[in-house]
Amino acid sequence: MGLTIGEVGRGTFVRMNADARAMEFSYETPGEAVVDFSKNHLVLPEQDGIFQTAIAKVLADPGCDVLDYRNNPGSEYDRLTAWRWLNEDRDTPIDSHEAITICSGGQHALMLALMATCRPGQVVAVERLTYPMVRLACEMLRLDVVEVDADSEGIIPESFARLCQKHDVSALFSIPNVQNPTSTTLPMERRSEIVNIAKTNDVMVIEDDTYGFLLEQPPTSFAELAPDRTLYIRTLSKSWAPGLRVCYLVSPKSYRDAVDRAQRASVWMNAPLMASVASEIIASGQYKAVVHAKRKEVFKRQAILRRVLDGMEVVTGPQSMHVLLPLPTNARNDWLVEALAEANVLVSPASQFAAKGERSGLQNGLRLCIGAPRDRATMENALSTLRTVVEASQNKRAWR
Repeated sequence: MGLTIGEVGRGTFVRMNADARAMEFSYETPGEAVVDFSKNHLVLPEQDGIFQTAIAKVLADPGCDVLDYRNNPGSEYDRLTAWRWLNEDRDTPIDSHEAITICSGGQHALMLALMATCRPGQVVAVERLTYPMVRLACEMLRLDVVEVDADSEGIIPESFARLCQKHDVSALFSIPNVQNPTSTTLPMERRSEIVNIAKTNDVMVIEDDTYGFLLEQPPTSFAELAPDRTLYIRTLSKSWAPGLRVCYLVSPKSYRDAVDRAQRASVWMNAPLMASVASEIIASGQYKAVVHAKRKEVFKRQAILRRVLDGMEVVTGPQSMHVLLPLPTNARNDWLVEALAEANVLVSPASQFAAKGERSGLQNGLRLCIGAPRDRATMENALSTLRTVVEASQNKRAWR
């Protein structure tokens, strides 16, 4: 594998770095033989039929208004449906459906939360390894990112406190349940400590609960502990499907006007058809059934992962859809990402999840998403290929 790559009809090009290559692979539509571990989602076969039925029911409603404008935060019915549903698992209920804004996916909700709570030049605290789009969002909004230390249990409260003393932190972004990519779930004691530190230092918390659905009994959320200081994000992209593009953003009363302005400035409103379909899937009980089935499927796939990669270091959890595979410090991520791609296995380098990018100085590694392969047998074969490539590379130039 050299420094250049040739493409028929186009010419010869210098190979891109690992991050760019991985991003290129993740946005291409892979062929049938390619197994894509880079996309973090799990869609079950039965969801197609449920989706079609929900669309038909929405469109058959005599009062269907999916081709019309709706209120910026969403229709009254859709917000009430989301409000009742979100309150089912809460000890402290959301005070009103007016707290909910229906967004066009989790990334859109994150942008609204940042736009509502921060101004250019202000500081956002994130974990050293985190959802990569938060870095891009902060860059686009001209916000400074600082790293808070974390360990095997998640954010370290003492590190957050020191960070607040050193910087004028405006917001903390956190994925407290099955964190991406580390799979940690923040213990209750730490959540309480972090909330107290945020109150003391006047820091808003942006809570991304994308993966909480994987836990049978998730710990109490930041939004319940500090509802006046937390903007809570609950997307359906992982629990249902990424193509639905529906996410619920729950905002404190003092921030609702700012969120509404951000909604109007960005998309005006969520797509009415998708919001109505989401409400139908939730109200019919089909959402709950699919989530239950996904938990079982993830548990089975985790067992396969641990068996196939037995003896290799993996960072994950029994209820997690994603896996970190640490590599030696002298390993070349770019070489491995390309070698695996040529073996029809797509993965993401761990550096994509570094809050400061390559400047974070994090150890090498790969991130895998075990929900993406279409079935368990396909996943197992791809994991075997991955193990073979990684082990074979130890005696080649993948190690510096």
